[in-house]
Amino acid sequence: MDAARGLALVGMFSVHAYGAFAADGSPTPAWMFAGGRSAATFALLAGVGLAFTTGGRRPVVDRGTRAAIATRALLVGLAGLLLGLASRTAGLDVDVILVFYALLFLCALPLLRLHPRTLIGLALFLAVAGPVLVHLLRDVLPMPSYDGDPTPADLFTDPLGLLSDLLVHGNYPVLAWTAYVCAGLAAGRLDLTSRRVAKRLLAGGLALAAGAWLAATLLLRWFGGLWHLWRAEFTDTPWPEARNEVLWDAPDGATWWSLISRAPHSTSPFDMLHTLGSAAALLGAVLLLTRHAPGRTALAPLAAAGSMPLTLYCAHVLFLATGALEDSPDLLCAALVAGALLFAMCWRRTAGRGPLEALVAAAAGRARRAALGRDATSLSPTEPDKPQSA
Repeated sequence: MDAARGLALVGMFSVHAYGAFAADGSPTPAWMFAGGRSAATFALLAGVGLAFTTGGRRPVVDRGTRAAIATRALLVGLAGLLLGLASRTAGLDVDVILVFYALLFLCALPLLRLHPRTLIGLALFLAVAGPVLVHLLRDVLPMPSYDGDPTPADLFTDPLGLLSDLLVHGNYPVLAWTAYVCAGLAAGRLDLTSRRVAKRLLAGGLALAAGAWLAATLLLRWFGGLWHLWRAEFTDTPWPEARNEVLWDAPDGATWWSLISRAPHSTSPFDMLHTLGSAAALLGAVLLLTRHAPGRTALAPLAAAGSMPLTLYCAHVLFLATGALEDSPDLLCAALVAGALLFAMCWRRTAGRGPLEALVAAAAGRARRAALGRDATSLSPTEPDKPQSA
């Protein structure tokens, strides 16, 4: 889990350092390999983490558990709003994901007791139907009045716009992205120490990712989809120069043709299924690699970074907001990756859990104890204490 999150962090750092397109209009290698996939991996692993904190293979979901998850979501959302303020002030093009994560955590609360097979079916359904629903609601829900990442002020000045941004208009629309959390919950309810489970995650994920990519490519290149998508969404750029843009830039979603895009963050069924498979395959591959001592040793720095993703994510956004090294993407990426790995290894060796992770865990623990305490005191003296659901 930690090593997979560490790899996703490195991918996210590279995308933010290099951007989507080079000066000649071609997509950067960082965008082609990590664009969309890193964020999807984080969302899927968030589901795995929720499964772990609610009993793993034997779910234990009570009021205390729900209170802890809700508290965690609120604190993550608050951190996202504060980062949005820094991002908007600095004029960054980062698309802070934490506020979306917070709503994903809350949406996962009714799903915690579901069977893994049900969760897998729901994940696949949402990956296909979610983008269609998002497309249908684009013209129904209002656009947010703000431009860029949401900030604490938007909670009061434009609450409906903020909600529609999180559900539909943002880069991580929760109506579709809940698919990743469902898949992660399903994976977390399995025996992830099993080699067979890891192999199935790897093979199934690769098959899903390759199948979605191949289907989208056939529609785009062989059935005229590329030209139709350009006519519908990208006519501001002449056709010969627009080819890379159409293939790799997310459309606005103004027409139904946007649903055949395979571009990162296009939130089309093909993008959702491809990134869902990629995230599952990455998790399976890392599970297999870390079964052996050499693999665990090689991935130890990434595992250290992945054990404190909230801390490092917030730190990297704040570093980007300073504008340091923005004209040198190679140095910027190297500084972000090396700084994150070194800090994580030193902090984990000396202090253990990341600073923000410790803060959130402490608050979630207090919320859990308070909720369970209220349950206990709310029972009448003659009513026996009911056992928790196992």
